[in-house]
Amino acid sequence: MIMIDFNRRTFVTMSVGSVAALGFPRFAVAAAQCAPAGQRAFLPDHLTVDCASRQNFHAFRTYPDDLGLAGVVSMMPVSGKLGSYNAGNLFLFPWLKPAGQKLEAKQHKTWPSVAPTSTTLYTAAKPIPNATLPVDEYFCRFVLQAPWTSFIGFQVDIPFSKAEGTQHWFGNVEKLADGKGVGIDWTSSNLNKPWFDGSSSIPDSDTCNGNAWRRIIVDGINQASAGVCYPAALR
Repeated sequence: MIMIDFNRRTFVTMSVGSVAALGFPRFAVAAAQCAPAGQRAFLPDHLTVDCASRQNFHAFRTYPDDLGLAGVVSMMPVSGKLGSYNAGNLFLFPWLKPAGQKLEAKQHKTWPSVAPTSTTLYTAAKPIPNATLPVDEYFCRFVLQAPWTSFIGFQVDIPFSKAEGTQHWFGNVEKLADGKGVGIDWTSSNLNKPWFDGSSSIPDSDTCNGNAWRRIIVDGINQASAGVCYPAALR
């Protein structure tokens, strides 16, 4: 069971199967302000979770004091330096917290961080060095080297405190498939505004399908937590 707390005030309990059973349409047409000019608002019924994201989630669980996760979802088919990806793909990629930065500097720590070259293949890639720049945008620009305007963004970390969780742009998932919880920061400095009527946070309401997007992303993170992926070959 997954217990989702979108704003630390209202708890909603659901199973992974019940998320899928909600039957979100493959595409949902919303008001023009819910998508960039010339684009249709996009809402998948589930996200594809690539092998790299599963591996990176495992790295985050192994080093929770040192790593956080930048999260993005492709809102249209995109191509970058490393590969091409379908719309509705969930990407999770590590960034270094201050403790991780110190560990890397003092012990030359090598992190088990990877970037996707396809849904099943990946390549070694260094974590985002810090959070000086927005980590979701950094991942799009400098790791995938794909157009950042094609994504929405968020961050995954350890659960938030009770005080922090009162903010509507934070949310805690009490328990994922691996038995542990996470905190989700639903904001992005630049990625979300074109898709959510100018809001930097994925809304905790039905505006621009905000609540539906939160549920779908939580389901994708739950998939990533279920276990690492072992592709037949690596590039």
